[in-house]
Amino acid sequence: MPSSVTEVFSAANISTFNVVAWGTRPLTSASGVYIVSLTDSIKCNMQSLIKEPPLNQKVFEDWLQICPNLTLDQKKPTIDQLIERIRRFWLPDESILYIGKATTLSNRLNQYYRTPIGARAPHSGGYFLKLLSNIDELWVHYAECNDPHSCEFKMLSQFIKNVSSETKQLLLDPVHPFPFANLEWPVGSRKRHGLKNARQEKASVESRSNAPKRVQLHRAGSNLYTEIWRSYSVELKNFLESQKPYEKIQLLKSDFQRVGNRKSYTFRLSLKDTINDNNINGSAVARDLHDYLVESPFYNNLLRNKNVVIRLDQTFTLHLYQEDIG
Repeated sequence: MPSSVTEVFSAANISTFNVVAWGTRPLTSASGVYIVSLTDSIKCNMQSLIKEPPLNQKVFEDWLQICPNLTLDQKKPTIDQLIERIRRFWLPDESILYIGKATTLSNRLNQYYRTPIGARAPHSGGYFLKLLSNIDELWVHYAECNDPHSCEFKMLSQFIKNVSSETKQLLLDPVHPFPFANLEWPVGSRKRHGLKNARQEKASVESRSNAPKRVQLHRAGSNLYTEIWRSYSVELKNFLESQKPYEKIQLLKSDFQRVGNRKSYTFRLSLKDTINDNNINGSAVARDLHDYLVESPFYNNLLRNKNVVIRLDQTFTLHLYQEDIG
């Protein structure tokens, strides 16, 4: 019998909880726990179960491009091998796909939504979910609590206890029958998935020193806004991969204000074939975006043979312009 949302929350003595569609931020800044499920139902819904995981091949292709050093059992995998390995962790008689905790539910879930496959931050945990083609059809059940760590522990314990012996036999790692996207529990006890370098590597000192010389943009205290830009990587990637000449993205003013209370956050960043074309030394916000883009091999490749202008206005609307020059 699959675990229900009610049953898993009850294991942590939680009786009051809410649900939102995937991608929707809960209207609470409290700490708590959450469950990502195939259904908005809090009961066992056999009709919501999916026998085989709906894996998105295009995302797997993106994953290998973003993480070129990714290995499976110490070897570079093909797309098919990678898909087959992830498939072996699907629990066909369970609707719950991930159980997590949050110091601030609204912020943490927003980070989870926005972190693309392969990114190291802001929420790289549970990244198996990003490989699903039906991710936009998922539901997030959440509850406020004072001790998220303890509640998450009890909820995961309940889920694991409930996994059927038949399902365990189907899993590649029956010793760790966690929800599909939970990869470690408790700390130090990981699913034996055989994956390494599944997240972007941090740029090494050597690779930076050997990079083409550019205008020196770094200052003391830089990279304060990098995590914010990383959280919008999906939108930036989609625009740069598209043929659209213009697009705008509404950013959250509160995200920037939490990092530092500046008089102005506005800037204009101009990149011609990856090279900065205007003076942004006075804007840490622009410098961190510049460094995030040009120091990433993935984004650097997308910026080649293009004129790209990125402008942030006073309403925290990010305006994106691009044209081919190749």
